Amino acid sequence: MNKLTTTALSLIVAISAQDALACGEAMYHMGAALHYHTFVTQHPAQILLYSGTNATQRHGVTDDIQQFDRNLEKAGHSVTVVNSPDALGKALAAHHYDVIIAYAGDLAAIQPQLANITREPAMIPVFPNNVEDATLKQYPLALNENANIHQFLKTIEQTMKSRGT
Repeated sequence: MNKLTTTALSLIVAISAQDALACGEAMYHMGAALHYHTFVTQHPAQILLYSGTNATQRHGVTDDIQQFDRNLEKAGHSVTVVNSPDALGKALAAHHYDVIIAYAGDLAAIQPQLANITREPAMIPVFPNNVEDATLKQYPLALNENANIHQFLKTIEQTMKSRGT
């Protein structure tokens, strides 16, 4: 009788243990209750963020630009912010950058500075409206100013991956 009781109890425990969850496993069974939205790059880039006249006019002081800068750095990129063509020229002469992000309205001011460097960084111009097909042919990485940080991070990631860095 003792052996039968032990077997029966073991069987009951084994059957009921099927539904037991390991520590932390309950999260996955609740429909993925916790979502992590942090993006960490696999391909860190040296980014030059040009905050020229057009960017300042569109975003006032620099709160949006500083937040954008912080978000890029949280993802693992190194960011330098400059706000004039002279500062851009000095930054490009002192350091190699993988990516330059600038408002489309500021492109004319920075193009002469880009002509003097040997390895041109990828240009991500930011346009105020929807990006047209003709613009995408000239600037395939162009984004709309309403693009969220994840779209910028994805574009930078794909650019760095395609360059093999």
